[in-house]
Amino acid sequence: MKKLILSMALLGVFVLFSAQEAHSQLAGALAGKVGKGKGGKGGGGGSFTAFNDETDAMGVTGEYFGLSDGKAYGLRFVKEEAGKMVNKLHYFEKKGDEPQLKLDLKENYYTKHQVKLFYFWISASASGYVELVEVDPGVIAQIKSDRSYNDGPVGLDATRTVVDVYAKDKASFDTWDVETAQAKLDMLIGSLKAEESEKIKKNLMKFESYGGYVGKIAFAKGTNYLRNQRENEPVEKVANFITKAELGSTVAYKPYFEMPLEVSHPGAWFNITYEMLGETTDREVLRKTSSVFSENIPQIDKDKGIFYFLFPRVTVDNSSNSADYAFLELLRKNQEKLKVGDVYDLKVTIWAYKDGANIDPVASGTIQLEYTKEATGTKKLLFDPVDGWVSKLEKVLD
Repeated sequence: MKKLILSMALLGVFVLFSAQEAHSQLAGALAGKVGKGKGGKGGGGGSFTAFNDETDAMGVTGEYFGLSDGKAYGLRFVKEEAGKMVNKLHYFEKKGDEPQLKLDLKENYYTKHQVKLFYFWISASASGYVELVEVDPGVIAQIKSDRSYNDGPVGLDATRTVVDVYAKDKASFDTWDVETAQAKLDMLIGSLKAEESEKIKKNLMKFESYGGYVGKIAFAKGTNYLRNQRENEPVEKVANFITKAELGSTVAYKPYFEMPLEVSHPGAWFNITYEMLGETTDREVLRKTSSVFSENIPQIDKDKGIFYFLFPRVTVDNSSNSADYAFLELLRKNQEKLKVGDVYDLKVTIWAYKDGANIDPVASGTIQLEYTKEATGTKKLLFDPVDGWVSKLEKVLD
């Protein structure tokens, strides 16, 4: 577990050594090492019970104990300093008038959502970022991130990982461990993202593709009709969307979500099901049935922070010789029912998937697939003994 250990002696070392050496020292302090040097005693020095007699508008000030080491630390919220509003959290690891760290409050997170998030940049690298977030009254989580310097705290799209927990009452650790704090942190960040997402969605509704297909899936004859190079700019043309295709030909599709998955279903990832002729195949279910499906049906955990898939998916793509094995399995299971000239409804559903189950559908769509009679049509595309999609699947499953 990492600790916020910054001694005055260590800061002195920062001045004396080169920038690189100083950064190494500070990184060591963040890793929970006691600062050494003239007068340096490291973190958790003594008792801070006197802090419990102080009051502040945030209700944060007090003596805290670290989950990882059990030592005492002092936190004091300072609203004003020298006649100016500063909104800082002073962090003490040893007794004295001067704190070892002064963290800034992200004010609009608190005023709009009552989220108490404090941050400080020791250096411009990701390892130099310190963040404290109150996850429950009297309980604060220490956070590390994967992002380098930002003018303010790291962005909401950054990865935040709880590395330690501080509590005013040690009994709180019966409830609040690192995993529990991480779950609460994810919820808090999700609430902040929701407001930001609402603003983005308002602009997205101006685009014909998103505005007309939110919560739905659009289909096209190729991925080139649905590709998008930028987030939040769905410029694909609705005129290129299709509702019917040849069974076995290339079909690309793109879902448009009401909200990004990480906002609507924190901690979930995407799953896809295919339904036709009373049969259903499920990517996540198939992944667990054989090594063939496990290897060829990867987990879909990209694009969770945006409103659609940046790169469309396919049932099959004959130009790139690629296919979704879950769709191929649906065809294999239905092959005895398929007849020349018939048209079948294929329903595709994108799910929020978590803890081994489909939670909620986040987009769905239906396309008609026709079994064509031409020599180069459906029979050849699916059942050619060498190159047919169903034939190739049966070979690897045997």
